[in-house]
Amino acid sequence: MAGLAAGRGYPQAAPVTLYNPRNDVYWYLAALAFGVLALPFLVHATGVFLFGSYAAGGALGFFGDFMRGLAARDWYSWALALGPLVLIAAWRGAWRLTA
Repeated sequence: MAGLAAGRGYPQAAPVTLYNPRNDVYWYLAALAFGVLALPFLVHATGVFLFGSYAAGGALGFFGDFMRGLAARDWYSWALALGPLVLIAAWRGAWRLTA
């Protein structure tokens, strides 16, 4: 018992916290990267499957139009880019309220 400070227990007795606020930043960055870099290609692939080829070119043409939409501040481009971020933020916030 000499190695333990007075009033302290073993480290295993410490409460386990699953929530770490630093992890939120990584979740948000991953969601933003997915929304900007991966989701436009998935939307393009779905559109090609359902409606046929894209009139302005292939997947890179769609991605270029998407990036121009972001630069022009079109709401639909920003909704596509920020959609995963909003979903992850709502999920993390709801999880924090229940934990």
